[in-house]
Amino acid sequence: MGIKDKKYSTNTNSSGFRLNSFQELTQITTKEDVALGVMRWGEENFYPQTLKNIVEQSPSAKPAVDRVAKFYKGGSFEGEDIIVNSYGLTLRNIVDKCAEDLAFFDAFAIQTNFNVLGQPNDMNPMRIESLRFNQFDELSYASKIGYHRNFGQNDKVQMNVVEHATKDNIKFINVFNPSFAKQQFDVLENGLNDYNGQILYYSGAGPSQYPIPPLQSVINFVLSDVENSILVRKETSTGFVSSYILKSTLDYNDPNLIAMENSIAEMQGARGAGKIMTISGLSEEEMNSSLLEEIGSGSGSAIIDSATKTFDLDKKVITGVYLIPPVLSGIEVSTGFSTEALVDAYNVFNAITKQGRKTIEREVNKILAAGDFGIDCIELTSITLDGEGGEGKESEPIEADESMVADNTTLTNLTGRQLQGIQRIVRKYNKGELTEGQASQLLKQGYGFDDEAVDEWLISPEEEAQESAQEGESNKIKDDE
Repeated sequence: MGIKDKKYSTNTNSSGFRLNSFQELTQITTKEDVALGVMRWGEENFYPQTLKNIVEQSPSAKPAVDRVAKFYKGGSFEGEDIIVNSYGLTLRNIVDKCAEDLAFFDAFAIQTNFNVLGQPNDMNPMRIESLRFNQFDELSYASKIGYHRNFGQNDKVQMNVVEHATKDNIKFINVFNPSFAKQQFDVLENGLNDYNGQILYYSGAGPSQYPIPPLQSVINFVLSDVENSILVRKETSTGFVSSYILKSTLDYNDPNLIAMENSIAEMQGARGAGKIMTISGLSEEEMNSSLLEEIGSGSGSAIIDSATKTFDLDKKVITGVYLIPPVLSGIEVSTGFSTEALVDAYNVFNAITKQGRKTIEREVNKILAAGDFGIDCIELTSITLDGEGGEGKESEPIEADESMVADNTTLTNLTGRQLQGIQRIVRKYNKGELTEGQASQLLKQGYGFDDEAVDEWLISPEEEAQESAQEGESNKIKDDE
């Protein structure tokens, strides 16, 4: 009797990994959907929400995104308490929502309503996963943005009435161009009452292009992080025991066999969830001598060690995407977690995330400048630590002379203070407090370094040891001569 003729039952509490389950994440396409009148984001049009659902299960990715979002939000700013829509949201609320989506998707969107003069007088943050471009024109540009709260039917917020996306229930909103607003609502039968306003849609990939989320480049490590956490949970619940094959001459649905399976499972792990696969209907000859056959090592220490190494690798790669300093990401560093190290890390990451804050500031100011909100612009600030090591609301450069946005474009005419700033970055790189990418970015942005200058200043311990060895060999040759 071949194995294909056997009946199988499994006793497992883990959802197995299937690559095709994550195809929407690993193979992103933009595809025209004539039926809906939109451009799909992903093969099945539910890529962004699928990515969010996965990241929220990742012990490393979710904190990394939240950390970046916090720095994009920045400290307090003038006008943050001004109410800007009928729901009572303030400019602070608008900036915060934009920062969250920018950190996650490298994109954000704000919908604006208008007064009779064609001025924006109401703004609402729109979540990126709920938006799709309408069908592109001949130049591959979108003129409208389609809104539906649950395009992929996989939103974590479930409503009593499930409404699938159709062309009729997708709300299409004009792209942001306030100079055309009055013209747009004047031609409508009920004017402003029928007007859906406009949407300012920022994408780091460019106009009429879906953004490429920062975590997309390391999506396999994010999936690995999720699967690793499932493995740890499964092994914990089963007591780190081996996996077994239970062999029996009984039929797979025989009550005696089922009772035996349940009894074995109840003896394993904290929750009595075992790891048994049953092969039933065997003949006496096929049974051999063993009833249970071990198919796993069952070494708890080996499993924990492998899971820990996988977690550390995943975390290092995932946080590296955002250039988060090790201290802020909880990665162990040789200097520990002193207040000075945290302050320095905040300085570094404020410099790295400055462009994100400027992007939010610039786009929000487009609406404020054209609108009637009682304020023409905002200026976002960075965040820092207060004297007790807690988070401060507002920020000033802790050491202004070491500002990472210095105007130097060459390495000439550096002040002594600026030279100390360069040396400080190099020291932190040598101590492992900054990665090579972070140190390189700070030297280029703050002090005008080019690639060659960066290579001259950032010398790893391995390179230094190699140079010392070469110098020693050279001196030895000279002595011999």
